[in-house]
Amino acid sequence: KDIMSGTVIERLKRWWPLALIVLIGAVFRLYRIGELPPGLYRDEGFYGLDAARVLTGERAIWFTANNGREPLFIYLLSVSVAFFGQTVFALRLTAALVGLATVGAIYAAGRQMFSHRIGLLSAAVLAVTFWHVALSRVAYRAVTLPLLLCITLSLVFAALHTDVLRRRAMLAVCAGLACGATVYTYTSGIFVLPLMALYALSLVIGLRRNLFRNRGRDAWLRHRVSLLAFGAGAALAIAPLAIYVITHSDIYFARANQVSVFSSAINGGDLSGTLITNIGKALGMFLIEGDRIWRHNLSPRPVFDGFTGFAFAVGLVACLWRWLRSWQSRLGSTILGIQHNVAPQFLVLWLLVFLAPTVLAEDTPHFLRAAGALPAACILSAVGFETALAWASRRGILSGLLFGALRRRISPPSFVAAILIALAGYDTGAAYFNDYVRRDATAYWLEAHNVTLAESVIASSANGPVWVQERLANDNPALTFLAGARFDHVESPGVLPARGTLFVDANHDWSVWRNALPASSNIRVEVGPLAQGDRDSRPRRAYIAAHFDPAQVGGAPLAQFDNGIALLTATSAADPQIAGSWTVTLHWRASQALPGDYAVFVHYLRNGQLIAQHDGDPAQTVWPTSRWRSGDVIWDTHALAINSAPQPGDELRAGLYLRADNRRLNVRDAAGNPTGDYVIIPPS
Repeated sequence: KDIMSGTVIERLKRWWPLALIVLIGAVFRLYRIGELPPGLYRDEGFYGLDAARVLTGERAIWFTANNGREPLFIYLLSVSVAFFGQTVFALRLTAALVGLATVGAIYAAGRQMFSHRIGLLSAAVLAVTFWHVALSRVAYRAVTLPLLLCITLSLVFAALHTDVLRRRAMLAVCAGLACGATVYTYTSGIFVLPLMALYALSLVIGLRRNLFRNRGRDAWLRHRVSLLAFGAGAALAIAPLAIYVITHSDIYFARANQVSVFSSAINGGDLSGTLITNIGKALGMFLIEGDRIWRHNLSPRPVFDGFTGFAFAVGLVACLWRWLRSWQSRLGSTILGIQHNVAPQFLVLWLLVFLAPTVLAEDTPHFLRAAGALPAACILSAVGFETALAWASRRGILSGLLFGALRRRISPPSFVAAILIALAGYDTGAAYFNDYVRRDATAYWLEAHNVTLAESVIASSANGPVWVQERLANDNPALTFLAGARFDHVESPGVLPARGTLFVDANHDWSVWRNALPASSNIRVEVGPLAQGDRDSRPRRAYIAAHFDPAQVGGAPLAQFDNGIALLTATSAADPQIAGSWTVTLHWRASQALPGDYAVFVHYLRNGQLIAQHDGDPAQTVWPTSRWRSGDVIWDTHALAINSAPQPGDELRAGLYLRADNRRLNVRDAAGNPTGDYVIIPPS
């Protein structure tokens, strides 16, 4: 009966746009969340290790590793790690769900501060803004700050909207608790305290002014109760961390002191000049140039562009204008029945206060330190959309866009807003999934090589013990989190057993480690991906893995070359992972020390014509022939790009030549006579 009467239908009509926005936000945040972007940055690894310790019983109010971290996000991570294990997916799923919750929370904040329309527009802008999409897809604790701020502000303005004293007091207590909880999110979360203090001060000044005019005594009593209730809730929430800070101030402020603009190492002796420069960069990040750090942004993409950027500018001007008018009319601070004047003031104040953390630190603009300003910027953009479209609608500019039944179902301004935000969403999707996650810089800055290293360690541990050189394992939280206890740290090679895997740094001489492998071993070398640190001038190889077990060679070799080099076996097969690629695997063995470095050539011929080839040092260039030991079997792989299906009569040839003069080695028969300078590899 309720459905037939239309009550539920009306509710569905009111709420389906928000449900659609949340669904779109979910797609942006959850699609391939464990894979994109690649990597697991060291901060994420530290959070994961802390979460794992929570599961073993640790209950900290402040996690001290890696310059210290607030606890809220870590406790949320522990729930995901408990269900999904120590994986990239577990960490980043938590961030994605927090980001998705923020889409709903900003609707509540926009609705309470302005209107249902502004709430919907705010949620839509946040759902498709690149900054928040990127923030929601990496496991940084900063993602919790926008959520708590939105919850706090929605409760604050909900309290202002009711004159029922008990309800207002309850909402104020909840708002205070949420405000206090904000300091447990991220370092810049503490700026919620000056934000609320400034707001409360303006409220008290406005109310006292009205008291002097013999007005608003009842309102003063209501707001005094609200302020006391809010303060009590905030104090209760902040107290545990405040006690810790009092007794551990050096630990709590360590990271802030490292990046503070007040440090002469950062300001270069010109504090005022640095501050002015940082203010300009922080204000310019919304429309001109954003964060240049690839871990946070598609460098240097601004926060907004196109239509959302225009709407942000319009919204900022509109709120500043309303603030000015309310100040001129002495109404801006009273909030006595004129809440439409309060929200614009507070929104601008919110934006400016939470830009302070990036202004007062190095690397401005820094999207993590400024994360508290993100919801305010999105609500400003929503205000701009409504202001501009309302202006156009009043002048009949939008009247011809929709006709007939369609016009009765959706207003032209709503239709235009939906189209413009959809275009912004398309731009964000293309920029993130077709550009940002595919960039080498993104993989480098998010340390994708450590995920590959951890995966290789896990796979290798199934076949024997694993050792990781201390240089690779030390201070590597991503590896420790993902691989757990599956490997041992080693500072020197020592005595190795007959079987196992050794991971070493590829950028330093590892001959001592190579020579420590057991004699007469079957050795397969794996070369890690490229990596590049923040201060590296160029990419480097991340690691080398040597998989070894006792060599077991029987039967005659496939071919015997000069200098006692034997090609024991050779296989060839199409690579199932790469279309048009043909992988050739060779197994070499030397019966004596070799005088020089030889290169291997593999040629693919069709009708006598060379159509593909690969030349290179054996064992992916990291195990040159001059370092081969007598009796070892060396695996050597080569990839050929044939780009067509094999045909009858195709021929694969392999051989060796001296690097110094390109002279090929001969193939010799059983009697030692030369029979050519290559061997034909039979098809597999």
